[in-house]
Amino acid sequence: MELRHLRYFVAVAEESSFSRAATRLHVAQPALSKQIRDLEIELGTVLLERGPRGVRLTVAGRVFLVEARRTLDAASGAVASAREAAGGGDPPLRFAHGQVAAYGTRLEQLLAGFRAVNPKGRLEIAGMHDGETFHALRDHRVDVGAVFIAEWPVQGFAAHRLLATPATGVLLPSAHPLAAQSFVHLGELHAMTWLHTAPHRWPGFFAELERALLERGLVPERQLARARDTASMNLEIAAGDAWSLVSEAVAEPYRKSPNGVVYRPFREPPIPFWLALVWLPPPSVTVEQLVHAARRAGLALPE
Repeated sequence: MELRHLRYFVAVAEESSFSRAATRLHVAQPALSKQIRDLEIELGTVLLERGPRGVRLTVAGRVFLVEARRTLDAASGAVASAREAAGGGDPPLRFAHGQVAAYGTRLEQLLAGFRAVNPKGRLEIAGMHDGETFHALRDHRVDVGAVFIAEWPVQGFAAHRLLATPATGVLLPSAHPLAAQSFVHLGELHAMTWLHTAPHRWPGFFAELERALLERGLVPERQLARARDTASMNLEIAAGDAWSLVSEAVAEPYRKSPNGVVYRPFREPPIPFWLALVWLPPPSVTVEQLVHAARRAGLALPE
């Protein structure tokens, strides 16, 4: 038995799918299946039940998963300790993030989980908007970024979706006639100013957003980009005739205390977005550890 057998088994167990695990590990699915079969033969027991709806752990598989994770964590710790003793410690994990609004606490949870299993690991945190993050990834100035995405999969990058963050409603001035309604139709907003984050900050994302609005019957007559240094503020909405798209989590403070700005859900289908970790393949050991930490923290959506 080798460490790769444990890594392969953990990936299949976490993904509940051989095909998704093969994609995550960048290996061929037949080779992955053979490695798992070899592991089961060596152990003399079945770890995974294969079925039409995916893969399920057996009782033995659930027990083995706990120990396999511990072994992989211990192996990573041993490598880090050896490198540190030799004066060549692991390079830091360079982590970039932008305006994450109401989801900042979940990223804090993620990084705390990463440090819990990598107590000697080093983290370098950089704040930059999503467009800058993609450039920094391509230039190898950062290792991984937490960004919002509107398409899946992410073209040219590997990614792990942490949270679904769909836009389900809008923020409106509390004095506007539409605020008197329990729901709005997006088409009713056409004459108002759409307050949004500038396209250069969310490359690709913004085009998808405009397309989604068009599909839902809205072509805004006027647009206004938020200032970079106040990207999460909605002063223009409180002061006048503007609106913005928001998710349920971002809308929560306005449910409790409107203060001149109110949240109203729209009747059209939600606009799908996700908060994701994005990196250039293949992943480094530390990026893999960060993804493992995300899964342990429950920050994982089906691939």
